[in-house]
Amino acid sequence: MRAGRGCRVSGVHVRAEGGAPDHVEILERWTRGLQLLHVAHNIASERFNYWNRVTGITTAMLSAVVGTTLFASLSASGLTAVRVVAGAASLLTAALSTGQLVWNYPELAARHRAAAVRYATLRRQVELRLANRGQVSATDVDVTSSEWEEIEQAAPQLPIGVRSRARRAIAGVPLRA
Repeated sequence: MRAGRGCRVSGVHVRAEGGAPDHVEILERWTRGLQLLHVAHNIASERFNYWNRVTGITTAMLSAVVGTTLFASLSASGLTAVRVVAGAASLLTAALSTGQLVWNYPELAARHRAAAVRYATLRRQVELRLANRGQVSATDVDVTSSEWEEIEQAAPQLPIGVRSRARRAIAGVPLRA
Protein backbone atom coordinates (compact mmCIF):
# COMPACT_ATOMS: atom_id res chain seq x y z
CA MET A 1 0.00 0.00 0.00
CA ARG A 2 1.01 3.55 -0.64
CA ALA A 3 1.22 6.04 2.18
CA GLY A 4 -0.27 9.47 1.85
CA ARG A 5 -3.74 10.74 1.12
CA GLY A 6 -5.07 7.48 -0.31
CA CYS A 7 -4.15 3.90 -1.17
CA ARG A 8 -5.14 1.53 -3.93
CA VAL A 9 -6.55 -1.76 -2.73
CA SER A 10 -7.76 -4.27 -5.33
CA GLY A 11 -8.09 -1.51 -7.92
CA VAL A 12 -10.25 0.67 -5.62
CA HIS A 13 -8.98 3.95 -4.25
CA VAL A 14 -9.53 4.26 -0.50
CA ARG A 15 -8.90 6.97 2.03
CA ALA A 16 -5.99 6.26 4.33
CA GLU A 17 -7.79 7.60 7.39
CA GLY A 18 -10.96 5.51 7.46
CA GLY A 19 -10.49 2.99 4.71
CA ALA A 20 -13.80 4.00 3.08
CA PRO A 21 -13.82 4.25 -0.71
CA ASP A 22 -13.41 7.78 -2.01
CA HIS A 23 -15.95 7.47 -4.82
CA VAL A 24 -15.77 11.12 -5.88
CA GLU A 25 -11.99 10.97 -6.28
CA ILE A 26 -12.25 7.78 -8.32
CA LEU A 27 -14.78 9.32 -10.70
CA GLU A 28 -12.73 12.54 -10.98
CA ARG A 29 -9.65 10.54 -12.01
CA TRP A 30 -11.67 8.45 -14.44
CA THR A 31 -13.11 11.58 -16.03
CA ARG A 32 -9.61 12.52 -17.26
CA GLY A 33 -9.08 9.01 -18.64
CA LEU A 34 -12.43 9.09 -20.41
CA GLN A 35 -11.60 12.49 -21.85
CA LEU A 36 -8.28 11.12 -23.13
CA LEU A 37 -9.95 8.13 -24.80
CA HIS A 38 -12.71 10.30 -26.27
CA VAL A 39 -10.16 12.65 -27.84
CA ALA A 40 -7.86 9.79 -28.93
CA HIS A 41 -10.63 7.94 -30.78
CA ASN A 42 -11.69 11.19 -32.46
CA ILE A 43 -8.10 11.70 -33.60
CA ALA A 44 -7.94 8.12 -34.90
CA SER A 45 -11.23 8.57 -36.75
CA GLU A 46 -9.97 11.77 -38.38
CA ARG A 47 -6.69 10.06 -39.30
CA PHE A 48 -8.42 7.13 -41.00
CA ASN A 49 -10.81 9.46 -42.83
CA TYR A 50 -7.78 11.42 -44.04
CA TRP A 51 -5.98 8.29 -45.28
CA ASN A 52 -9.14 7.10 -46.98
CA ARG A 53 -9.31 10.37 -48.94
CA VAL A 54 -5.57 10.30 -49.73
CA THR A 55 -5.59 6.73 -51.04
CA GLY A 56 -8.89 7.25 -52.88
CA ILE A 57 -7.74 10.43 -54.64
CA THR A 58 -4.32 8.96 -55.42
CA THR A 59 -5.89 5.81 -56.86
CA ALA A 60 -8.28 7.85 -59.01
CA MET A 61 -5.47 10.08 -60.28
CA LEU A 62 -3.22 7.12 -61.07
CA SER A 63 -6.08 5.37 -62.86
CA ALA A 64 -6.55 8.45 -65.02
CA VAL A 65 -2.79 8.60 -65.74
CA VAL A 66 -2.72 4.90 -66.64
CA GLY A 67 -5.68 5.27 -69.00
CA THR A 68 -4.21 8.34 -70.68
CA THR A 69 -0.76 6.76 -70.92
CA LEU A 70 -2.15 3.59 -72.45
CA PHE A 71 -3.85 5.60 -75.20
CA ALA A 72 -0.60 7.51 -75.77
CA SER A 73 1.49 4.33 -75.88
CA LEU A 74 -0.93 2.67 -78.32
CA SER A 75 -0.76 5.61 -80.70
CA ALA A 76 3.03 5.96 -80.38
CA SER A 77 4.10 2.36 -79.89
CA GLY A 78 7.82 3.20 -80.27
CA LEU A 79 8.06 5.06 -76.92
CA THR A 80 9.39 2.50 -74.43
CA ALA A 81 9.56 5.05 -71.60
CA VAL A 82 5.84 5.74 -71.93
CA ARG A 83 5.10 2.01 -71.66
CA VAL A 84 7.33 1.66 -68.56
CA VAL A 85 5.60 4.60 -66.88
CA ALA A 86 2.20 3.18 -67.77
CA GLY A 87 3.15 -0.22 -66.40
CA ALA A 88 4.53 1.20 -63.14
CA ALA A 89 1.49 3.43 -62.69
CA SER A 90 -0.77 0.48 -63.41
CA LEU A 91 0.96 -1.65 -60.75
CA LEU A 92 0.84 1.18 -58.21
CA THR A 93 -2.87 1.74 -58.93
CA ALA A 94 -3.56 -1.96 -58.40
CA ALA A 95 -1.58 -1.96 -55.16
CA LEU A 96 -3.41 1.11 -53.84
CA SER A 97 -6.78 -0.33 -54.79
CA THR A 98 -5.93 -3.56 -52.98
CA GLY A 99 -4.65 -1.55 -50.02
CA GLN A 100 -7.93 0.33 -49.81
CA LEU A 101 -9.78 -2.97 -49.54
CA VAL A 102 -7.39 -4.46 -46.99
CA TRP A 103 -6.93 -1.36 -44.80
CA ASN A 104 -10.65 -0.59 -44.85
CA TYR A 105 -10.19 2.99 -43.68
CA PRO A 106 -13.90 3.92 -43.79
CA GLU A 107 -14.84 1.10 -41.40
CA LEU A 108 -11.94 1.91 -39.05
CA ALA A 109 -12.91 5.58 -39.04
CA ALA A 110 -16.53 4.70 -38.26
CA ARG A 111 -15.55 2.31 -35.44
CA HIS A 112 -13.26 4.91 -33.85
CA ARG A 113 -15.96 7.55 -34.19
CA ALA A 114 -18.50 5.26 -32.49
CA ALA A 115 -16.03 4.60 -29.65
CA ALA A 116 -15.39 8.33 -29.27
CA VAL A 117 -19.12 8.99 -29.01
CA ARG A 118 -19.55 6.25 -26.39
CA TYR A 119 -16.60 7.54 -24.33
CA ALA A 120 -17.97 11.10 -24.54
CA THR A 121 -21.39 9.92 -23.40
CA LEU A 122 -19.91 8.03 -20.44
CA ARG A 123 -17.76 11.02 -19.54
CA ARG A 124 -20.83 13.30 -19.50
CA GLN A 125 -22.65 10.78 -17.29
CA VAL A 126 -19.72 10.78 -14.86
CA GLU A 127 -19.66 14.59 -14.87
CA LEU A 128 -23.37 14.61 -14.03
CA ARG A 129 -22.76 12.17 -11.18
CA LEU A 130 -19.96 14.41 -9.93
CA ALA A 131 -22.31 17.41 -10.00
CA ASN A 132 -24.05 15.73 -7.06
CA ARG A 133 -20.86 14.97 -5.13
CA GLY A 134 -22.67 14.21 -1.90
CA GLN A 135 -24.68 11.44 -3.52
CA VAL A 136 -21.86 9.60 -5.33
CA SER A 137 -21.83 5.98 -4.20
CA ALA A 138 -20.09 2.69 -4.83
CA THR A 139 -22.91 1.87 -7.26
CA ASP A 140 -21.96 4.89 -9.39
CA VAL A 141 -18.36 3.68 -9.49
CA ASP A 142 -19.42 0.10 -10.33
CA VAL A 143 -21.82 1.22 -13.09
CA THR A 144 -19.17 3.50 -14.59
CA SER A 145 -16.56 0.74 -14.42
CA SER A 146 -18.89 -1.76 -16.14
CA GLU A 147 -19.85 0.69 -18.88
CA TRP A 148 -16.20 1.64 -19.45
CA GLU A 149 -15.21 -2.02 -19.71
CA GLU A 150 -17.99 -2.65 -22.23
CA ILE A 151 -16.83 0.26 -24.39
CA GLU A 152 -13.20 -0.86 -24.11
CA GLN A 153 -14.13 -4.36 -25.31
CA ALA A 154 -15.90 -3.02 -28.41
CA ALA A 155 -13.50 -0.19 -29.26
CA PRO A 156 -10.81 -0.72 -31.90
CA GLN A 157 -7.19 -0.51 -30.85
CA LEU A 158 -5.72 2.97 -31.05
CA PRO A 159 -2.88 3.46 -33.54
CA ILE A 160 0.62 4.10 -32.23
CA GLY A 161 1.14 7.66 -31.11
CA VAL A 162 -2.53 8.61 -30.89
CA ARG A 163 -2.70 8.48 -27.08
CA SER A 164 0.30 10.78 -26.72
CA ARG A 165 -1.18 13.15 -29.31
CA ALA A 166 -4.45 13.14 -27.36
CA ARG A 167 -2.54 13.84 -24.11
CA ARG A 168 -0.95 16.87 -25.75
CA ALA A 169 -4.33 17.99 -27.08
CA ILE A 170 -5.97 17.96 -23.64
CA ALA A 171 -2.95 19.03 -21.57
CA GLY A 172 -4.15 22.61 -21.22
CA VAL A 173 -7.85 21.83 -21.16
CA PRO A 174 -9.32 21.99 -17.63
CA LEU A 175 -11.85 19.40 -16.60
CA ARG A 176 -15.37 20.69 -16.07
CA ALA A 177 -16.26 20.72 -12.41
